[in-house]
Amino acid sequence: MSEVARIEQYFTHAAAGFDSLYDTEHASAAAKWLNRTFRRDIYERFRLSLDHMRGYGLQTVLDVGCGPGRYEIGLAEIGIRRMVGLDVSSGMIDLARELARNWQQAKGAGSHSSFEFVHRDFAAFQSSEMFDAVLAMGFFDYVQDPAPVLARMRGFARHSVIASLPSISWYRTPIRRLRYLHKGCPVYFYRRSEIDRLARQAGFARHEIIKIAGAGQDYFVGFFL
Repeated sequence: MSEVARIEQYFTHAAAGFDSLYDTEHASAAAKWLNRTFRRDIYERFRLSLDHMRGYGLQTVLDVGCGPGRYEIGLAEIGIRRMVGLDVSSGMIDLARELARNWQQAKGAGSHSSFEFVHRDFAAFQSSEMFDAVLAMGFFDYVQDPAPVLARMRGFARHSVIASLPSISWYRTPIRRLRYLHKGCPVYFYRRSEIDRLARQAGFARHEIIKIAGAGQDYFVGFFL
């Protein structure tokens, strides 16, 4: 089985559980505490992504590895005009389409956001459309060779690419490696110096790195054209 196929299999199986991380309304008090304590990076990179789009006045986004579509709803809530979500997992795309459909029905005529969800590996994605930003949250965790992927993202962006990249931790990295090995899904980690190198190789004019504080292990990176 190819690496892409293993990733697709894992995330299709895990789609509902992953989506539940964002459902704070129905989570128990214990689940909320665990998620906020040990998965802070998930929520912080969500906030930072919305701040980036709003702060630079961006209106269109290609979300690579969109998962269950929670980012699309968050972006629509702040008035982003067009969102294209791309994911290798059919289960994630099914959840995203249902979530967007329910959101649009609830908003009715008050909705001015356009959603499109595509079940495809980013390597096979083709489009003549350009986007203000390309979003890649929780995506590079599963990319073995990130340099050409980041360069390809740059080709779809007018303003920036924003991405999360998991850092290397002496205690959490081995645990996560073993956990994902057991699940049959590859996972990769990054040093700050490697992110600097990737930005140069992809030809970005500049980049900004934020290390998420607390238990979170992600770098939140803005790559600017």
